[in-house]
Amino acid sequence: MPTRNRGDVLRLSLPRLLDQTIPHDAYEIVVVDDASEDDTGAVVKGFGAANMLYARQEKRTAAAGARNRAISMATGPLLLFVDDDALVRSDFVAEHLSTHERHPGSVVAGPIVEVTEPPEQANPPVGRFLGWHSNPFPTGNASVARQAILDAGGFDEGFNAYGWEDPEMYRRLIGTGVKRRYNWRAPIWHYKPAAHRRDFFDRLKLEESRGAMGAYYYAKHPTFSVGFETKQLGVFKALDRVAEGLFGLDARIAEARASGVEPASGFLKLLMVNHTEIQAGLRKRAELERARRG
Repeated sequence: MPTRNRGDVLRLSLPRLLDQTIPHDAYEIVVVDDASEDDTGAVVKGFGAANMLYARQEKRTAAAGARNRAISMATGPLLLFVDDDALVRSDFVAEHLSTHERHPGSVVAGPIVEVTEPPEQANPPVGRFLGWHSNPFPTGNASVARQAILDAGGFDEGFNAYGWEDPEMYRRLIGTGVKRRYNWRAPIWHYKPAAHRRDFFDRLKLEESRGAMGAYYYAKHPTFSVGFETKQLGVFKALDRVAEGLFGLDARIAEARASGVEPASGFLKLLMVNHTEIQAGLRKRAELERARRG
């Protein structure tokens, strides 16, 4: 579990991970604090759990670096990846284990249920289509053999900001021979309080990160599917140039950031968000090209 400045959420998620149907000595919880500036360390240590390991990164590395640190600390043969805002049932770990027992050599994903309030029940009901998704390796709810991750080379720490490190890792995992499995009985409730939802300007920052990391991903795997996912194909750039010419998106984004007032038009906001992502990708690709040339 990578975390940063989420002490308040850890007070909700860690008790559920500690309250599992399998014995405490059968699993461990590895929390890597990515240079938090709040009370994250005190919260984790406050549980005093023998099966909980904690480490703090003194310099922020983003999720890829934090996960690699956790992998190096883990001692079990299976790794179960969760985020700090994952609220789980008491049979969560047992369900992942049971899938691996039935299907060795798998990467197992479970449902992700988006919520703005924590579930009132310790074990909320599950359903075959509740939280269903098609992501083969969502590190908010996925498990795989530790050796498979090591054989694939671990997470690429070139992904030093938000975005795309999970699907890139999965592409390399496939090369180790793993097969995807989905266990609908092992959901997480992905807790994002309404008060903490990103506003428009946070979204712009997020898309800057996604755009840059998308360019990095595409540079590593220059396929049509990756280019399409990350908006790196020429058609996206051409459409963005047209949108910029018609709506003056650069000027609108600068004006909105300066004034702190987001556009009223949902369509315009969508154009600005996509423009931010695509332009960040272009800058990153230029940076990578300069680095390649030496």
